[in-house]
Amino acid sequence: MTRTLFVSVFVALFVLGCNSGSGGTIRLDDLPSICGEPGAPAGCGDVCISDSGCDAGTYCDNGVCLAVCTPEGGQCGAAGTCISNGRCVPVFGDGGISTSDGSVCGELEVATDRVIPNIMIIVDRSGSMRRDFENDCPFLGNGCPTSGTPNPDFGEARWDSVEDALVGTDGLVRRLDAIARFGLTLYWKPSEDPPAMSDGDMCASTDGVAITQSLDNANSIAASFSANAPSGFTPTAEAIEAVTDSLLATPPPAGPTVYLLATDGLPNGCDEDGEAIDRNNSVSAVQRAFDLGIGTFVLGVNFDDSHLQDLADAGQGVGSGATLWTADSVSELQIALEQIVVQNIPCTVSLTDGTIDTAAACDGEVRLNAEPLVCNNAERGWRAVDGNTIELTGSACQDWRGGDADLEAVFPCYVVVQ
Repeated sequence: MTRTLFVSVFVALFVLGCNSGSGGTIRLDDLPSICGEPGAPAGCGDVCISDSGCDAGTYCDNGVCLAVCTPEGGQCGAAGTCISNGRCVPVFGDGGISTSDGSVCGELEVATDRVIPNIMIIVDRSGSMRRDFENDCPFLGNGCPTSGTPNPDFGEARWDSVEDALVGTDGLVRRLDAIARFGLTLYWKPSEDPPAMSDGDMCASTDGVAITQSLDNANSIAASFSANAPSGFTPTAEAIEAVTDSLLATPPPAGPTVYLLATDGLPNGCDEDGEAIDRNNSVSAVQRAFDLGIGTFVLGVNFDDSHLQDLADAGQGVGSGATLWTADSVSELQIALEQIVVQNIPCTVSLTDGTIDTAAACDGEVRLNAEPLVCNNAERGWRAVDGNTIELTGSACQDWRGGDADLEAVFPCYVVVQ
């Protein structure tokens, strides 16, 4: 597969035919704020994150709502006009923006950056993961009989199926790790009785690959799978708590962070009080992650139980009805994994080299793989979220999530206000 450029599709902001020589264009930086002056907009001085957080007549600049003009104030001069959010922009004339020295500025092409998600894949490596999707044993030991001859007609083990679906030749991580940051946590509990030493170190064991700033983690994740094999029990609660603690200690890069939990059984972790306690502890661990801003998506590998639904609900912060994925075959497993991961790739795109006037955004053009998209069209289009962010919608969003997609954002000069 030939990869196109995904991140920073354009690396510079450039002006077509805008050679103003000594520079007669009115620039935002040339004008002082009118906040505090008579007739200034009421929202001046409010705290903000983006333009959408400011009142009418103001825009967001370094965390504060400001204005440099009002429509009737004349602050922009003869060559400029005051737009609805209190910015001055050059006057739009025939075929472009007329500047004071007679030059014309036609369009601005704005650099775009993907929003990259952080996806921690948490995989149950208990002994039952050695069984196939018919609950038979292709292998001996570690959850299967320790003697006899394995049946060569048995299917692929659940463990091998998860590994292939993630990091096989056409595995999900290998296909998408240029547009998503993947990490891996494999978890299990040794089968000794009692299961823990006095300090608890033997109770739950994890291994895997941390989420880092760099992409292309597929080979490291594949190596972690190869170095481990299913055995022991299922300390789900303890594993999720360990991952959350690790991310708190070493925060992941900027971007939405989610867990993908794949398990084939009920938790039987470090608490010796019984199954109900382990279930409650697992839900509490998922709830804690959600409260910290980390959603959890649950995949039952050849396993469907009300407990998984409880985990899914807690992971999405709802009382009931959250999507729960289940897989009872190799093909279903591959489809379920892709659905979970792809839906967590954001369709929002940052405009890195310019701020647009959202009220006039539809005067610009956004092209996906050279195809013009329709502004504010829910079926296949785009919309301006705020002055620095656009979002692809409908089938355009799905194409963007697929990975092989180039995005162009071109606006008339009067739309790009900073």
